[in-house]
Amino acid sequence: MGKRVLKLETKIMMLVIILVLVSIAILASFATKWTNENVQTRVEENIRNIAALVSKSEDVAEALSEKDISGAIQTEISRYLEAVDDIEFIVVADMESIRYSHPVESRIGKKFVGGDEKRVVSNGESYISESVGTLGRSLRALAPIFHDGEQVGFVAVGTLTKSIDKAKKDALRTIGFLVVLTVFIGIAGAFLLAGNIKKSLLGLEPEEIAKLYTEKTGMLDAIHEGIISVDGEGNVTLVNDSALQILGSRQKDASSLVGKSVESVFPTSRLRIVLRTGKAEYDSEQVVGDKIILTNRVPIIREGKILGALATFRDKTEMLKIAEELTGVNQIVEALRANTHEFMNKLHVVLGLIQIKDYAEAEKYIMGITRNQQTLTAGIVKRIQDPTVAGLLLGKMSRAGELGVIVQIDERSRLERHHGRIKSSSIVKILGNLLENAFFATTSTEENRVVKLYVFEDSESIFMEIEDRGIGILKADLGRIFQKGYTTKEGSGGEGLFIVRKTVKELGGVISVDSEKGVGTLFRVTLPKEVEHD
Repeated sequence: MGKRVLKLETKIMMLVIILVLVSIAILASFATKWTNENVQTRVEENIRNIAALVSKSEDVAEALSEKDISGAIQTEISRYLEAVDDIEFIVVADMESIRYSHPVESRIGKKFVGGDEKRVVSNGESYISESVGTLGRSLRALAPIFHDGEQVGFVAVGTLTKSIDKAKKDALRTIGFLVVLTVFIGIAGAFLLAGNIKKSLLGLEPEEIAKLYTEKTGMLDAIHEGIISVDGEGNVTLVNDSALQILGSRQKDASSLVGKSVESVFPTSRLRIVLRTGKAEYDSEQVVGDKIILTNRVPIIREGKILGALATFRDKTEMLKIAEELTGVNQIVEALRANTHEFMNKLHVVLGLIQIKDYAEAEKYIMGITRNQQTLTAGIVKRIQDPTVAGLLLGKMSRAGELGVIVQIDERSRLERHHGRIKSSSIVKILGNLLENAFFATTSTEENRVVKLYVFEDSESIFMEIEDRGIGILKADLGRIFQKGYTTKEGSGGEGLFIVRKTVKELGGVISVDSEKGVGTLFRVTLPKEVEHD
């Protein structure tokens, strides 16, 4: 089994999710650290501020200097505890560390517990410490209390560490919730982004896009039609080399025209009109320079919006030439031309005889050529009942006469008027091109300028045989003679035998050739009148 390739949509989702998770993990670690430090700092600032506030209370300092016989310190401190948050105890003690206030009243009058009060008693310092007291481990702020310039005791304001830990956990829980929420939003966003990108790419994978691009490039190089496309602004987005050739542009690099206004490439393209109206125009004939071209113009529409327009065009002269080759019209035209030429030659002879007033010779000549023509025509029409093919052969006989070639039509030749699925134009293409090929081969020699033709039709097939004693074909070239463009004739496009073979194959027939260099060539064609289908 081949290696499974992940789809683009899956890759995008995985990439976005990974980026989201990594980003959130980094942010969460920094947020956790910052939150822990922030909670600790906030608690320290809070207890330090309260400790400073209590140490500066004149009522507390005066009562402490008088040993607080009335219990005023506990009452004052109780009001402080009610007024502030996140403070769990405020303890006021004298220089002997005897308590005068405590959250638990039974512990008033007893020694301060923790052992971290020595610096405030001995040196009068204000500081933060962590120690274990009667309420448990706590973070406490200690500050000295002065009365009339003399230290009379100290105050300890604290929060239990378990409360601090709880505050940190609550903050981390909030961060965790936000992380989960962010991950969920990130995953949902990844799905939406991947789906949107896939929709924009019409559901295609990168490999398919690359394949389509390669195919598009190959198609543009292979297409003989000119192609120009523009965007919604009328600027060229694509133009192929055939377009430049047909338009007679001096530009050699089609890609250099991309981005330019279509008027600078094809002034009469009418693509801006198609952009404005959104209506396609088919088979529009227009003149470009000295050429007549046929153009199709269509808008490029997606989801009801016109995104651009495309024009394809081709040289009409070239199209007509190809059409004539494919339909065999040129063979009929050539045959008629040869007939006309021969008739004009004979007419000139008659005209000359009349001018010299040799009427008897003129009459004799006219009767002679009339009998010959009638005999030839009758012979062909009798055997070849298809008038189109008969007309071709009569023309080719005249053409052969011009070239000094004798055409011998086998007396066994027979061709019906109708041939089932096989059209007369197909027979004309095959016979016309093979006879022209034989004429060329025969006229290349000085002797044996004879071409033999045999055409026979029965209920199942049509058989053709054309033989000449011309120059022949090298064995090495036999495999190439049916290729388009292969020719030994000067000025020929190498289309004749290519069209013959193409026509025979389309009809499900068979063509074979026997040839020897310097001896001659024999073509055999068999066309089935019915084709078997599975």
